[in-house]
Amino acid sequence: MSLVTYEDARPYASAMREEVLARRMPKWHAARGYGQFANDPSLSPFDIALIVSWVDGGALRGDPAKPGTPIPPRPAPPVAARKLSLPCRDAALPAGRLLAITPAMGEGASAGFSVVLPGGRHEILAWVRDYEREFPDTYWLETPLRLPPGSRLHAEAPAECRLTLHF
Repeated sequence: MSLVTYEDARPYASAMREEVLARRMPKWHAARGYGQFANDPSLSPFDIALIVSWVDGGALRGDPAKPGTPIPPRPAPPVAARKLSLPCRDAALPAGRLLAITPAMGEGASAGFSVVLPGGRHEILAWVRDYEREFPDTYWLETPLRLPPGSRLHAEAPAECRLTLHF
């Protein structure tokens, strides 16, 4: 559904209220608290309260003579120089600067991904839940992770799972 204009959005006002309160809108499958992502489209508490207030107030049309502030575009993600695709299981990783991960799983599956660094410290990459094949995402790390030699992938994932690492 389009939400570009008032006419597009107004019929869905009540549904949008419920979806933003449940944090199902905008669609994002990374669980909160398991990784920080540069491309996370999640709404802030203020944004959620603003949408809820608009709906609760009757979802009125704004004054067309007073256009709103345009939303600045998100910065483009960095370009990965190389990619590595592997099954979602514990495996040795090449040294390098990890920029992002792209999981591919069965419909509705969930998986957790972390890196075990030499010395045993775990770095959480992401917990992806309720995967939808129709909406695959690449999760761009807010801070790229330097993988020294000896780093290993740790995955808690279903058998039908592949992970693409972007370096």
